[in-house]
Amino acid sequence: MIIQQSVYDKEQTQDTRGGMSEWYKNIKKSPLTPPSWVFPIAWTILYILIIAAGVIYLMHGGKIGSIGFMYYLAAWVFNLAWSPVFFTMMRPDISFIIIICLLVLIFFTIGAFRKVSNMASYLLVPYAVWVSFATYLNGYIVVNN
Repeated sequence: MIIQQSVYDKEQTQDTRGGMSEWYKNIKKSPLTPPSWVFPIAWTILYILIIAAGVIYLMHGGKIGSIGFMYYLAAWVFNLAWSPVFFTMMRPDISFIIIICLLVLIFFTIGAFRKVSNMASYLLVPYAVWVSFATYLNGYIVVNN
């Protein structure tokens, strides 16, 4: 699943010739935008932490039907929705709304997971930090293009 999502994320930035999409290459990006090789590494690490957090939450008494787990699943949905909206649909405005919702869901998940397992909540902190940074990058694109 982690590898599949990382490959999917990478494919979303590629055109049919295997290069960076012309649209993405030509939009104004923040000077803080990391090089493209950083993203698959960061997301692979984050997916491992996210999955570990969910497993720990469930192993420490969290329930699949709980509000915390619903936040967790909803965050996955918003996370998976962001790339196709941003890269395939080329809609940074809509993806900005998606990423803000994702960030809120991550913070709600951290709060809910903390009631069951501190470790599960701590494992989500890097995710919150990265998505906060990604929200800035997405917002920069919306404002400057």
